[in-house]
Amino acid sequence: MPEPHDAPAGRFLGVRLTPEEEARLESYRANRKLANRSEAVRALLLESAAPRPSLVELPVTRRRELEQLVEDGYFSTVEAAIEHALEAGLRELVADHGEGFSTLRRHAREERERGDRRRRADREGRELLRR
Repeated sequence: MPEPHDAPAGRFLGVRLTPEEEARLESYRANRKLANRSEAVRALLLESAAPRPSLVELPVTRRRELEQLVEDGYFSTVEAAIEHALEAGLRELVADHGEGFSTLRRHAREERERGDRRRRADREGRELLRR
């Protein structure tokens, strides 16, 4: 959790929030037991400046390729480039293997139904043995 702000505040910034934003800020403040909304906003600013760990570990060459796309102006951030690559890759995967996915889903459904029938037969067999 960020440390409380020790320096005196220099400027007042009036910010209009939607009711939803205000509720989220209040929830954030309460969850972190901050004294007031100003402290909550300061904590948010400190958190936004902290480096965030990457969700995905990329090979150096792939990361460099994505950084190059950002430098060339195709994307605003590496994260945006990763998001685009993921969406494009998933689209291609579904296009290439769409029928295969349907087959996999059908097999999975058949296996689930077969398992349900086995469990039902097992339960009925156990009941017959108890009689």
